[in-house]
Amino acid sequence: MRLLFSVLRKILGKESFSHKTYNIDESEFLDFLNMAIKKDYISVLKGRIENTYTLTEKGLAFLKSNMQFNREVPNDSKELPQWVRFEGKVYTSKNKKSDPEQNRYEPETIEYSHWSEILLSTLNSIKNKGGNGDLFIDQPASESDVVQIENSIGFELPGSFKKVVIEYSRQCDFYWDTQENSTCVLNDPNIYSAHGGLYTNRNILNGGQFDFGLWNLDKLIHLNTIRIDHDYLDEKNEEFHFWSNSFIFSGDGMGNYFGIDRKYNIGEVIYLTNDKDFHGWRLGKSFESFMNNWIQIGCAGGFINDYIALSSRRSPYINNKTTNSLKVKQWLEIG
Repeated sequence: MRLLFSVLRKILGKESFSHKTYNIDESEFLDFLNMAIKKDYISVLKGRIENTYTLTEKGLAFLKSNMQFNREVPNDSKELPQWVRFEGKVYTSKNKKSDPEQNRYEPETIEYSHWSEILLSTLNSIKNKGGNGDLFIDQPASESDVVQIENSIGFELPGSFKKVVIEYSRQCDFYWDTQENSTCVLNDPNIYSAHGGLYTNRNILNGGQFDFGLWNLDKLIHLNTIRIDHDYLDEKNEEFHFWSNSFIFSGDGMGNYFGIDRKYNIGEVIYLTNDKDFHGWRLGKSFESFMNNWIQIGCAGGFINDYIALSSRRSPYINNKTTNSLKVKQWLEIG
């Protein structure tokens, strides 16, 4: 719906656009335009050099009935592909004032000792349910340790990440899994999805990261090598080069990684994957914020759909106070 609104808006304003504007495959975008013509939203004006489009009465009516989208359209054209794919109720652009609901669950200060308590409590709860897992929290890193890593990978570590490894721990390994007959079922009917469907009745079977841990300073050089090896995938993404412009701090062992955006929405935690529908999905406004929200729900989830189900309707960030998140807390008996 947002894609149709944007295209109609550009036609009405006589703005140029193409498949590159929305980071969509050219043939797929042509199919979309043909659909819009077939459904009588736009009509073709034959020209000597090239054809142009104009809105039909139905197209004008569509714009008028969806004027609420005007308040959402990102100011930055690079964010437009992300906006047109969003199917929630209200999209909050980075360049617009954020909705109070998006930030009200962010504490002014974060107590790292509370992270340790929750992680240990989660592990004990899982073992009491017949599951298994592991937890290791190392000592904080020194500033010289961080500088050494930065010199090796060729850029400074994101400030929020650096703060956590220096003030809390250089390495935090944590994972758990439980039996399929002992799961937490997420069934909030109001949760949004990226594709218009509802992520309901999701069974949470595991949490944390088994292969790379939540983060590990000693693995950053290896993870940076993996990031470089994936740079070739950016050739298929003309608008966003997330692989090239990110910092990877962990991965799930299935080819998906957790990174920090260094160019577009700078500082945000993003999901890096070969799945074009979820590549670059935003999980937190900073590393510290992401971890604070995720840890408070026991780092629940092992798939992108789990993380989406644990976010709020107005923001893609994982939120520890949504209906689904509160259900996880209750199931884990953490609080």
